[in-house]
Amino acid sequence: MILPLTVLAAAGLLAAQDRDRPGQLRPDPSKPVPSKAETIAAWQRRQSAINTFSFVWTEDQTHPTGWLSNPRYPERERAAIPALFADRTYVVDKTLAVDGNKMRYSFELDRKEEPDGVDVIAPQGGNRGLGVRRHYAYASVFDGHLGTTRVTSFFDHPPPTAEQTTANVDAQNLDTRPILMAFRPLDPVLGHRLIDRAVTNLRRTFYRGKSIFLLEERHDPSGWKTILFIEPERDFLISRYVVEFEQRTIVDMDIDYVHDAEWGWIPNAWRITEMLADGSKRLVTVAKVSSYTINSPVRIEDER
Repeated sequence: MILPLTVLAAAGLLAAQDRDRPGQLRPDPSKPVPSKAETIAAWQRRQSAINTFSFVWTEDQTHPTGWLSNPRYPERERAAIPALFADRTYVVDKTLAVDGNKMRYSFELDRKEEPDGVDVIAPQGGNRGLGVRRHYAYASVFDGHLGTTRVTSFFDHPPPTAEQTTANVDAQNLDTRPILMAFRPLDPVLGHRLIDRAVTNLRRTFYRGKSIFLLEERHDPSGWKTILFIEPERDFLISRYVVEFEQRTIVDMDIDYVHDAEWGWIPNAWRITEMLADGSKRLVTVAKVSSYTINSPVRIEDER
């Protein structure tokens, strides 16, 4: 499959040399498309070499009205703050730590008080805002057997909430996809769970000046699919991650990397564009990694 130029241009990511003719990316006939087996072998080598990793990053987020959730990859902070009447922006600090199949994902969000910030709103008040300031932390911990999610206020009220689960509820969180697909792509819980449904396309094309091929999932019975843009010459890294419903792009993630002399290509920034209820596309997340560690001790469980 070759994605329409209009979709790519909406994210502002097409280089002039990527263009061929209307509706297509420029083909690269000079190189063959690697097999799916070659892709899996390259991913397996990296996954086997890295036991633990941790990342710290910051996201500049826009919460637009008309935001649509997707059923495959949760977005916790967006689901927790409905943008009912107005677009809102937030800076969200996030961390991810993985040790084998154990994982800790957390974020901190400071939602400023709005002009209508009162604790109780009369039904006739016509309130249209979010009200009082909410500064809280979310943490999701999976110890290999059981999971716990906790939301804790930085103020003296309200009291925290905690839920226990039997699963890693954030294993497929959208905002950890660039990291987990780099280091756990074949993990049955953390990785590309639909790899068995994926097929390669028939020819290479250029995207952002690099020669890529597509590993494309066939639509599932409900109409959803994922498409991965893969660069073989850079250790089969994933430079773009697309989630579609029917023929519409719902989530479009573009990923940047830096080269680590010891560990190879490391994701260090990503941008997420999503389709809204009116069919328009909006850049909703700009993320930048501030630090990472690989094969060093990490803390997963909560301190007691």
